[in-house]
Amino acid sequence: MKILYLNHNISGEGTYFRAFNFAKHLAAAGHDMTLITVSPDSNFKAREKTLNNVRVIEAPRFLDQHRGGWAPLDILFRIKHVLTNNYDIIHGFDHKPNVSFPMYASKFAGKKAVLVSDWADWWTKGGISAASRLTPEILIETALEESVRRLAGYNTVTSRVLYERARKLGIRKKDIFYIPSGCDTDNIKPLSKQAALSAKRKLKIGPAKKIFEFIGFGTGDVDILIDAFNILRGRRKDCLFLIVGPLDAKLSGKIASSPYAGDIISTGRVPYREIPMYAGIADVCLLPLRDNPANRGRGPIKAGDYMAAGKPIIANPVGDISYFIKKYGVGITAGFEPDDMADKMQEMINNPGLMKKCAANSIKTARNVLSWDTVSGQMEKVYTGILKSR
Repeated sequence: MKILYLNHNISGEGTYFRAFNFAKHLAAAGHDMTLITVSPDSNFKAREKTLNNVRVIEAPRFLDQHRGGWAPLDILFRIKHVLTNNYDIIHGFDHKPNVSFPMYASKFAGKKAVLVSDWADWWTKGGISAASRLTPEILIETALEESVRRLAGYNTVTSRVLYERARKLGIRKKDIFYIPSGCDTDNIKPLSKQAALSAKRKLKIGPAKKIFEFIGFGTGDVDILIDAFNILRGRRKDCLFLIVGPLDAKLSGKIASSPYAGDIISTGRVPYREIPMYAGIADVCLLPLRDNPANRGRGPIKAGDYMAAGKPIIANPVGDISYFIKKYGVGITAGFEPDDMADKMQEMINNPGLMKKCAANSIKTARNVLSWDTVSGQMEKVYTGILKSR
């Protein structure tokens, strides 16, 4: 099959990893894979490279202010690409204009490609974009988020909540496919004690420190963890909170005002190749999620990284991560108040048996249930079934 993936993100951020990992494993299975994403630094020219047998095109980002999705040159480049190339399947990851408009162009131009839409986040109607003031862009997004699902007809979703939302749009059950994001077991693996100690020395972290860790770009709920860590740190002096990824400005001030600011480390953005090291030194990985539509719709990729590293997870009981914790025993859930999160962090770190059990379940789940190889096989079956039905 010749397949085009349209990803709205800047290369190396967010849903890019979902799209690229599917593409990589499908390319390994013999399919012709092209992924168009957004260049992190090229404003006017598209750039092309091959990664793991995937043709990756980084479109120009001139005038984009949203970390992908709205750059006019990007949108025009993709429309031209779709109209001048032939694919069996065009799979759009989420709904931003640089994904939706090329899909509409393909449809209206009568191209033969089957259109599939991947719904990875709940954006409008109380979702991620809810905090943004009402603008023409938000109105466009609100229309696109649901209309592109109907346009495509076939939908893949990353969470059970988005599955139900797709059903409410009138999309048939047989045309909605629940495919969670996978675990990067190719690159992220449990570290030996010796390797973990070596990494701690490199990062100038004491060998006896108990590390609680958050990895990711979306830090909107990390304030919960800072408050919880302050409570925990008041009880134990050997704890450290490591935040790996870009930090919102408001959180920098919150950390600076903490009485334990010296034990809260924020790395800023790090290259993906360093994620295995950071994940490997954690004792416990954290996933804070307030109960709102955006979080209910998530299938967090970071949870897969945590499991691939063989780490116990503490999360709030929101969205699909609570399902995986309950079904596979990869961690425990905590209430939404910082004091309950602190209690669960202390419960985990004080119970080596529980930590060991959750860690073992994380590794087993990552390798046997949620590896990218496994979920990509599910995606391949979806494509094969769609093409046969057509």
